[in-house]
Amino acid sequence: MANRFRTVEATIAGELAKPYVYGESDCFFLGCRMADALDPSLGLVDRYWRSYSTLSGAQRALRRRMCKSLVELFERHLDPIAPAMARIGDIAVLDLAGAEHVAICLGARFITRTEHGRSFHGVAECAAAFRAG
Repeated sequence: MANRFRTVEATIAGELAKPYVYGESDCFFLGCRMADALDPSLGLVDRYWRSYSTLSGAQRALRRRMCKSLVELFERHLDPIAPAMARIGDIAVLDLAGAEHVAICLGARFITRTEHGRSFHGVAECAAAFRAG
């Protein structure tokens, strides 16, 4: 678990240090980078890198991939789990005021990033969760 903790910590710190850029360093790529850090064979960052550059472009990118939600997209790559069963580093999709955000489990809470910085949330805000690594 110690190596997993260090990997999760370093990945989150590295992502939050970057400026917020749609399609490169937003909440979706926070999740993709975490999944890749814990299982490099996934290649999610390379697969989705710069596939959109705006929020509306992100929605179009989902539809092009025949997905109605981020939950559907992550189901293609990771095993779904109950949000309450998420462990450090697992990926979650939050429902925040009707908008989906990708987050990382920190144990008792989940962290996501927005254009305004990091944001912490509880399990009750999780629409879905996925095992990473």
